[in-house]
Amino acid sequence: MHLRRLAAAIALLWLVGCATGSRGSAHYLRYVAFEVPGGEHVTLRWQADQLPLRIHLPPPPDTLAGDPEAVFDAVRDGVTDWIGVAGDGLPAFTFVDDPGDADIPIVWEEEPSGDWYVAHCAYDINAMQRRFGVARILVTTRWRGGEVSLDLQYQAVLHEMGHALGLGGHSPDPSDVMYKSVGAATEPSARDRETLRLLYARPIGKTVVGPRSAD
Repeated sequence: MHLRRLAAAIALLWLVGCATGSRGSAHYLRYVAFEVPGGEHVTLRWQADQLPLRIHLPPPPDTLAGDPEAVFDAVRDGVTDWIGVAGDGLPAFTFVDDPGDADIPIVWEEEPSGDWYVAHCAYDINAMQRRFGVARILVTTRWRGGEVSLDLQYQAVLHEMGHALGLGGHSPDPSDVMYKSVGAATEPSARDRETLRLLYARPIGKTVVGPRSAD
């Protein structure tokens, strides 16, 4: 277990525009499905023949991090700690040198812009065609004029990688990685694991029913 996951979690909201609901279930799949035209909610994810997913993660610029190597390790851990969460070897990743070869390019930003903080997953989705993709994951080390902690950076990237795998919304339970804010979770919980397992066990475009409420 990484030492940063043993540190006290820092409570910080970052906005990614998805949904939450009630607690108590073994999974929260209905809250992370994607809405398509007509109001239907469906599962979208990577296809089996697209795995392992190719990740491009360049080193952070020296001007952006006091300890570039430690920042790089924190972000990489946020990616790789999803390996095998949905089952044996699912998901799996490989790191590539060329961003043009990547399914998920990770891009360093000088500072947050818009409605995100620390990290943000930008989708590339065609809902009508049930096509899922990720344009990029944006990552910064800066917030409110200072450098964020390694723990926070790790937790933010871990959360955004959940979105990048197809978890399009948020868990209602703060003990889950996919809760809407960084909280107590420092590794995928049993509910995170079961939700991702169900997502990859069901057909792409499967309708998901059940109540859901907005953030």
